[in-house]
Amino acid sequence: MSSRGNAALELNPAPASGRPLSILLLEDSPLDAQLVSAQLEEGGLPATLECVAGRTAFTSALAKGKYDLILSDYNVPGFDGMSALEAAQTVCPDTPFLFVSGALGEDRAIELLKRGATDYVLKDRLERLGPSVRRALREAEGVRLRKRTEEALRRSEERYQLVAHASFDAIWDWDLQSDAMHWIGDATEEVFGFPLEEVDADAAWWRRHIHADDRERVMTGLQRAFDADDDRWQDEYRVLRKDASYAYVAAQGCIVRGASGKARRIVGAMRDITERRRAEEEKQQLVHEAQRRVEFEQQLIGIVSHDLRNPLGAILTGASLMLRREDIQPWHAKAAARILSAAERATRMIRDLLDFTQARMGGGIPVQAEPCDFHALTLQVVEEARTAHPERTILVDQEGDGQGAWDSDRMAQVLSNILGNALKYSPEETPVRVESLSEPDALVVHVRNGGEPIRPDLLPRIFEPLQRGTTVGRSERSIGLGLYIVRQLVLAHGGTVDARSSAAEGTVFTVRLPRLRAGETPSSME
Repeated sequence: MSSRGNAALELNPAPASGRPLSILLLEDSPLDAQLVSAQLEEGGLPATLECVAGRTAFTSALAKGKYDLILSDYNVPGFDGMSALEAAQTVCPDTPFLFVSGALGEDRAIELLKRGATDYVLKDRLERLGPSVRRALREAEGVRLRKRTEEALRRSEERYQLVAHASFDAIWDWDLQSDAMHWIGDATEEVFGFPLEEVDADAAWWRRHIHADDRERVMTGLQRAFDADDDRWQDEYRVLRKDASYAYVAAQGCIVRGASGKARRIVGAMRDITERRRAEEEKQQLVHEAQRRVEFEQQLIGIVSHDLRNPLGAILTGASLMLRREDIQPWHAKAAARILSAAERATRMIRDLLDFTQARMGGGIPVQAEPCDFHALTLQVVEEARTAHPERTILVDQEGDGQGAWDSDRMAQVLSNILGNALKYSPEETPVRVESLSEPDALVVHVRNGGEPIRPDLLPRIFEPLQRGTTVGRSERSIGLGLYIVRQLVLAHGGTVDARSSAAEGTVFTVRLPRLRAGETPSSME
């Protein structure tokens, strides 16, 4: 499955009871899409999953397909979850829409639900996906059933015209003069657990099955509606089921009055909302958990940026001063060089962690485009790499105009990460080639290295966080964030980055960057 196009994943064969679910997934991460697929399969939900990665593919899929369910990441490059939700509601408003995303703040989560999202599942809690999907499908089927019922009721006689106002499942007709209560339909058994023939035909049976803590409130509310000349009544309460459990129900009815205005009859409907109440509690818990996680991440950023960077700065300064002493002993110089190298590596790791955290929290990594000679920037990064790796051969090819506007510090970080990766995963006796080439509206950089190609199973995930190759005979000191941050920085400039690898060609990383104007961001170009 590619993040650049559409793909279909057949999860299981269709069950005997019906066809597989048709699901549209908006997700730019192939790894996350695979995780969603695996979770649905594990949850016993046979489905055909169509994955799309951007605005154009998503709107095209909506126009041509009819889906049982839509799943969407909130943060997709060039497209956001709110826009996806609005597009889906325009084309297929009755299709359940669930967000499957990283951390969401409480305000944002509540806003999404207000705007019509059915539910949301955090990516680090994917075990909740199956129950959420089942619940969404049940609710959608309930909505469709109620719409069909309401349409039929509008064309029926008086009783069914009154029930249309209730639009619930278990239907009842209570004669207030005789206290007789008539229940209609099999839905009564679904609510109470009693077969219809075991339900007494008087209101006393219903009153006995209202939870003791709710009974007085419900009856007081009914009497208030009768006395106030209201024509409608509604309430939520608990009822005792045949298995001795309690179900939450929502009930509402239309009050029929005589010529004197006295209530004579109330006709209504009742629906089991136990799952909805549990879902609301679960959603609230998820919101609180998400908020706590965001607060923790913010605290972590503060700790890393202040409590770790400050002492590392002191170490770097001290080690540098030691190396500048003219009377330093050789073994002291060697120790100071090791300290300096370790501190610089730790500083890079902290920078990567901060960039990673900021990107995953949904804010992206900010860039500021300023006039820049990309060819000169490339030479600077290459010279630094040659100094750090005097034993390696690094070749440079440059063509055309390298002038443009980019964030030079961030672009140096991109080039340094890719070049460092090429040096790390290639034999020492092979050269690494860096090419910066000019196009009319863009600049293209290729970094080529020889050696063993990247494994086919790893190549599609190479830009995902915590993905690393293997280096024979070397200790691995990377935390696996370098290429992920490369991709985030390139995307922040409105560019693209990809990699290809084969035994014949070696490994080639390609970065394509549009030529921005000073102070311009990719969003301002749209």
